[in-house]
Amino acid sequence: MKEGEIVPETTPEVLTSYSETGGVGKTTTAVSIAATAAMHDDKRVVFIDLDPRAAGSKWFNVEPKEPGLHVGAILGDEDPEGWAEELAVPSGWHPNLRVITSDRNLSLREKDNTDGLETRLRASLVGIQADLVVIDSPNRQGGPLIISALHAADKVIYAASPTQDGVDGVAGARKTINQYRRNMERLGVDPGLEEVGIVVGNVSEVVMSRVAKAAIDDLRETGMLLEPIIPARTIVQEARLTGDWYGSFRKGDPVVKAYTEIMRKVVR
Repeated sequence: MKEGEIVPETTPEVLTSYSETGGVGKTTTAVSIAATAAMHDDKRVVFIDLDPRAAGSKWFNVEPKEPGLHVGAILGDEDPEGWAEELAVPSGWHPNLRVITSDRNLSLREKDNTDGLETRLRASLVGIQADLVVIDSPNRQGGPLIISALHAADKVIYAASPTQDGVDGVAGARKTINQYRRNMERLGVDPGLEEVGIVVGNVSEVVMSRVAKAAIDDLRETGMLLEPIIPARTIVQEARLTGDWYGSFRKGDPVVKAYTEIMRKVVR
């Protein structure tokens, strides 16, 4: 880009990863879709960590530009237009991939009833230079953080483990989505939120338990199960602990391949 050249505005696709149960692969799904889109489809991607646990931020091993300049700054500003572009920091994994970090004190926003809070994340995306924004939402049942993610997103992808908790997390999340849609429709607003499917991760390819088979069957009955099923590989958790991309290791190739197929089905 030459000095003085006007940067054209873009309208990114915004996808949020959601489940109302923790530990079912929500963050892994969000991180993997963001990373594969940037690395394998050459998309400019911004990952927004909206979970107070900051699991995605820790995985990317990134810090905000200055203390306090995390996603909470967006939600705390009455006029956050353009803040997402300002706060996004390089991931270190790939030049196309940037991150807006989270922080533990973001949980305080769950008790914040400030008028218009839920629209601030969406407003912050104005002018962002990205083709895709991926939001890692918290595993909450409604509340300001979830509603912020849903206002900002045009697509939601559900994450599940092959367990009853995984099934319950998707069921709860879908109830929240349906309630959100009804609330928007009562206000005469088209929610414009598409459910793009369910990702089932960390599935053993060797010996699948009856519990796992039953959970996958239950999820398949929704008509929203996305294929392929994501295979279990210990390298994913190992890389997560060290702040690395598991795709940098040969053992992670099957997982990268599966998530890349999923990504291309849900991202335009």
